[in-house]
Amino acid sequence: MMPTSDNTGRRVMVLYMGTGLALTASMMFAGLMLRASQAGWMPMSPGQFYAVLTLHGAVVIVALMLCGMGGLWFLMRRQTSLSVAAAVIAYACIAAGAAAVIAATLFGGFAGLYTFLAPLPFHGSWPYWSTGAFLIGMTLITIGWMAWCMQMLGAVLRAYGGALGALAWDFVWHRKAFDASGRPLPPPEALPVLMAGFDGMLAGMSAMLLGVALIVRWLDARVLINPLWAKNLTYFFAHTYANLIIYMLAALIYVGLPYATGRKYHTSAALVVGWWCSMVLTLTNYFHHLYMDFVQPGPFQYLGELSSYLSAVPVTVVTIFSALMLVWRSGMKWTLGAIFMYTGLIGWVVGGIGAEIDATVPFNVHLHNTLWVPAHFHTYLVGGCVLFAVGWVFLCLESRSIRRTRILVRWVVGLLTFGGMAVFLMGFYCAGAYGVPRRYAIEPAPGPELAKIASIGAAVMIIGFALAFAEGVRLRFGYPEGEATIRMTQEVEA
Repeated sequence: MMPTSDNTGRRVMVLYMGTGLALTASMMFAGLMLRASQAGWMPMSPGQFYAVLTLHGAVVIVALMLCGMGGLWFLMRRQTSLSVAAAVIAYACIAAGAAAVIAATLFGGFAGLYTFLAPLPFHGSWPYWSTGAFLIGMTLITIGWMAWCMQMLGAVLRAYGGALGALAWDFVWHRKAFDASGRPLPPPEALPVLMAGFDGMLAGMSAMLLGVALIVRWLDARVLINPLWAKNLTYFFAHTYANLIIYMLAALIYVGLPYATGRKYHTSAALVVGWWCSMVLTLTNYFHHLYMDFVQPGPFQYLGELSSYLSAVPVTVVTIFSALMLVWRSGMKWTLGAIFMYTGLIGWVVGGIGAEIDATVPFNVHLHNTLWVPAHFHTYLVGGCVLFAVGWVFLCLESRSIRRTRILVRWVVGLLTFGGMAVFLMGFYCAGAYGVPRRYAIEPAPGPELAKIASIGAAVMIIGFALAFAEGVRLRFGYPEGEATIRMTQEVEA
């Protein structure tokens, strides 16, 4: 196991997570602008609105992906050696791609939305170059992602003796022989690394295939692309990316909560089997996005609903139940890090329930093209993934700082952040239940009124995060003289 005082590994984590959180913060302001525009308070032209919406969707996914990549890279480096050069190259590709996406939307006005479903990118009023910049940027992001996935997949296979060892196969099916062998058992955080590496590679290959096809179509308008083929590839990789982000950042629970509770998170057979199931189900539940594509083969639609329901059970239920048991009567130190991380479990559950409702065919017909969809994915991205990442950062800061956050600060940050977030999200859910369509610059009633409420909630939430940032800076400058280690995992293992 790598020592926790590995400063190089920590710097790579900070590079990834720092960039990811900075991009996330900037996209919160962009999201506030979008809701304020729909409320009529800061009106934008339709072209400007859809360009910012495209930027917001694409960059948020990349930002949270970077947070998950940095966290898992650091955790996996404790188990085996990892090439820093490979991590930096992957980061550089993603950063270059993100810069191209930002240029295409902010300066080129590309407004084909972050899913860029064919043939929409080729029939807009934006300049020709902005389409190419966006597509090339997304392809660069995919290249960086796949480079990271290959490194992580190789690392986890190397650390635990191949595929069966990384899957903990013998631990589940041949327990006595496994115990007698003395082979290392993958810790809980290694399971999402395996899933991200394997499923991420498959999603990345589909993204590369689609990306190359779209770039060729951009270069030569005579090239024809089947829209259903393009939509399947688009949602296979986009939906898989979004799911993997949740699982990658939720993996931080396996190390973070033990630090806060003083209890160790153990690998169990139930946890392992849950991750096996999620590795498969995450690849097939995207079909619920294509219920209204009636030319899609019927069995795929049934598979989409079945996978959508089943994928919520294995990892989500096992992780959350075991996390609750970890906290129960533990005397947990309710620091800001612990509060953020624990509250993220609530966002994960609530967003997942909203997604399951939308994946049910009778509800999907009424809800899928409404604001219900951004309601549920904002819940588990902002109310889950962002809180996991911020909670992890605070746990790292708190483990090294001699300063402590006052209880008044914790209450103020908590009330502003979670209260504002609840109001912001309810604006989406209520609008979706009323049938307000999504991706509309100008919404029908009661959309504008609900957008006003949501904008106020978003502003309050951002103020809460800003106060949390200020407290994080205060903790950072409270390090002892010469302190250069992260003691979190040392205390857990002790």
